[in-house]
Amino acid sequence: MFKRNWKDIEPRLEDDGNCISRYYFRRKDLLSVEGGYEITEYLEWVKRVTIPLEKKLPYKKQNLEKILYVLQGKGIIEVGEKKHIIEAPDTVYIPTLTPHSIYPTTEGQPLIYMDYAVRTPPDAEKVITDEASSQEKIGNGIRIERWTTKKASFGHNGTCFGYPLFSRDIMQYLLFATMMTVPNVLGYHRHNTEAIYYIDSGIGHVKVGGEELEIQPGDAVYIPNAVAHMCKSSIKGQPLNVFCQGIAIPYDAKTWTEEDIPDIPV
Repeated sequence: MFKRNWKDIEPRLEDDGNCISRYYFRRKDLLSVEGGYEITEYLEWVKRVTIPLEKKLPYKKQNLEKILYVLQGKGIIEVGEKKHIIEAPDTVYIPTLTPHSIYPTTEGQPLIYMDYAVRTPPDAEKVITDEASSQEKIGNGIRIERWTTKKASFGHNGTCFGYPLFSRDIMQYLLFATMMTVPNVLGYHRHNTEAIYYIDSGIGHVKVGGEELEIQPGDAVYIPNAVAHMCKSSIKGQPLNVFCQGIAIPYDAKTWTEEDIPDIPV
């Protein structure tokens, strides 16, 4: 199983020294790039980004469709001449080729977020980064949602609550961004996606295939396409809150889910 916690990942200075990145996972065709397990099919990276106070990311655009999940602090994301306030637990959708910059605004506190990205299209040869001007025309711009304002719905045959944030009707290639709350045991299931479970809060266990490991806040777990998986909370009255992000395999496929799979003994 591919599971990592940010505390165990070597930090890397990026964006001209303006942020600290910790890579959980990268595309498996990026074997020449250091940092992160090279395991994903389409997800370019899954990383935790820290922007220290008084630092600012360069204003640029890339052929990447992105989701940011804010973990700590408060900041500004600039898109053209617009400034959008972001803070925990906001989720930000950034369409491909949308120029932007990000910086923290809370005295004494960095801005920390999870960063998920996929090339546009996902089978593009490489990532292209270009400088941008705040004066250039912006497309649809970014979208910001907060799971705590969403109405929950039952998922996986009633074994969890889902707080949907973004889905295919909004995003071009990324499939979903959802906060999943697991009060007890999430039903064993599989689907034709590669997915990332990020443990936002709670303590428990996750099983992928037949391998089971303990999970805690800050862990990210890679779930391969069509591999059965489940998770469960270990503390009565304290659910697991899991931020879920994924993409279909292949990326333009109609998605399917198989529920109530018999559990595989450890």
